[in-house]
Amino acid sequence: MNIENEFASFWIDKGILFFVYKDDVDIHLSAAVQIVSDRLKLQRGKTYPVLCNTRGVKAIDMDARRYFAKEGSVFIKAIALVSDTPLSRILSETYIRGNSPPVPTGIFNKDAEALIFLSKYV
Repeated sequence: MNIENEFASFWIDKGILFFVYKDDVDIHLSAAVQIVSDRLKLQRGKTYPVLCNTRGVKAIDMDARRYFAKEGSVFIKAIALVSDTPLSRILSETYIRGNSPPVPTGIFNKDAEALIFLSKYV
């Protein structure tokens, strides 16, 4: 099953939840709530490691970052942020430094590196 909203696409493959932001999205609190709600529908109460490609994010506000770090971490074993542009790298680093996510979280340049990190959580 694949879920898509105006901000991202989500799917599960080989025990990993893949999450790809659409291009040029601006994430605010109501967007974060929608994203988490759709992710939870896909997961159906099961916990997964998550590979999140942040390339398309152009901005994310403080309330959205806080929401993702707390309520948004439900049913996540670990999260790998694929940040292969300077902006996505800065946004990912800001998220981790400022919000201390409660699950293991790493930033990677490539999907392959992220999958290695997540493999121990599958």
